[in-house]
Amino acid sequence: MQKILVPTDFSDNALKAVAQACEIAKKNNAVIHLLHVVEPTLNMATMQADSSGKKVVADKSKSLELSLKAIAEVYPDVKILPFLVGGNVIPSILKYAEKENPDLIVMGTKGASGLKKILIGSVTAGTIGKTNFPVLTVPASYELQKPTAIVFATNQFEKDEALLKNFVNLANLFSVPVHVIVFKDIDANEDADFIYNEEQLNYYLGFLKETFPRTVFKGEILEGSDFESAIDAYCVNNTAGIIAMVTYPKSFFEKFFFKSFTKNMAFHSAIPILAIPGILQEAEEFL
Repeated sequence: MQKILVPTDFSDNALKAVAQACEIAKKNNAVIHLLHVVEPTLNMATMQADSSGKKVVADKSKSLELSLKAIAEVYPDVKILPFLVGGNVIPSILKYAEKENPDLIVMGTKGASGLKKILIGSVTAGTIGKTNFPVLTVPASYELQKPTAIVFATNQFEKDEALLKNFVNLANLFSVPVHVIVFKDIDANEDADFIYNEEQLNYYLGFLKETFPRTVFKGEILEGSDFESAIDAYCVNNTAGIIAMVTYPKSFFEKFFFKSFTKNMAFHSAIPILAIPGILQEAEEFL
């Protein structure tokens, strides 16, 4: 992990995301790209959108400079490169990411309340849904701390090594184990599914341990009637610092059991969520 992209709007939310990125960067000397997008405003003379006004750019450049100074006081050894671009926020972030190929995007979220009110138009949600790069979301309520575990929530038992490395590398950076979690809805009341999932999970843990011998893995099937509540409780009990989840195309996600839970969790969770873009594949038989 050598390059981390952190879009910022200079809010306290964004500052927490920068701090989280710096904690990761200082572990392996990664470079942070601090990006601010100057949104177009209506030029009253031409009646056209304009994001290049000298005063606007000067003000934003000053804010970016002040942010760098504040960050450097806390993280003097982390290399941070500032960038200012003009345009609509989400397309500009996506375009910048495609150009620079970051290993990770870190963004702040507004927290656990009012999801339906903030989801539409949310920069973080829009980025998660459209980028090809992993996005680590940092809640506004999150208090920065060293993780003691990373939770990987799955029901697809992904085997793509490049995809899995996104959270395995973080676990290795912080020297913490990965807890592989499979959720079982108790309202379904199907004992055969529990046995099948347990067999799958055990086989999957064997695969992970063989593929990533440096990393400690443990697995558990969570039972409950609500995925978010069950995983939140698990993370509190096990002091997990990051929840990793793979995102899939919406048409698939809405039909499957997660039902867009990655975006949901990104706004409801009290700890950071790592949203990893996945490729839609047929579920693989392990046994």
